[in-house]
Amino acid sequence: MTKKWLLAMIFSMSLLSAGCSVWDGIRGCPDGQIDWADVLMINDIKYGSDIIHEQENTHPETGDSLGKVTYMLDGHACFNHKLKNDEATYVSAGTPVYEVIGYKPEFRVFADGRVFQVIDNPNAESLGDLADIQGKVTKISIRSDEDDTLLGELDTEQTEAFLKEYLALAYKGNIDPENESDRDNRVFIYFQLEDGSTFHTIYVIDENIFGYDAYGNEKTKGIIEEVVKE
Repeated sequence: MTKKWLLAMIFSMSLLSAGCSVWDGIRGCPDGQIDWADVLMINDIKYGSDIIHEQENTHPETGDSLGKVTYMLDGHACFNHKLKNDEATYVSAGTPVYEVIGYKPEFRVFADGRVFQVIDNPNAESLGDLADIQGKVTKISIRSDEDDTLLGELDTEQTEAFLKEYLALAYKGNIDPENESDRDNRVFIYFQLEDGSTFHTIYVIDENIFGYDAYGNEKTKGIIEEVVKE
């Protein structure tokens, strides 16, 4: 073995032992200011923190550890980096990820002082598989997509009927609306849960699409239109 090959092998081994950050530096990453979404991925499920509103100065009770973040994109990754398992955009490497008591880990997890909620689960077949909210919803409201003003709230009967239909809708994921730019035809659906947290999803009225994840049916559409027109 030549001296040149030996040095190359030693250099390669040192890169592996040093982790991704050294390799990122060699590639010239990060390559500019990048506006990442606050997400993480574990067990092929992608979670985000931006769709949850918690009560101030409160944190949920946590359970078992689900693993640790092994790589943080912010400050390290290139703009075209694809999120992988055990990676996060703004959670430091080595940070543990925990279950949230009261919810399935496929729906919510806790890391770095905040709750992350599922954005995409390739194993989900329905919105009920995606969102662990059965029996946990206290109120559903509809708000403007433009300025978040309240457009209406579902009464008890409407809430029960809506949830029954909503959770049974087939999960598609990554639906592309034909008229996505038409903001007049979109509203926010807010779900308030028993623990005081609230999360929202977008609803495209004309095309009957929830969160770009599922197509609604005539019952869900009828309830929303009835509440908004009141």
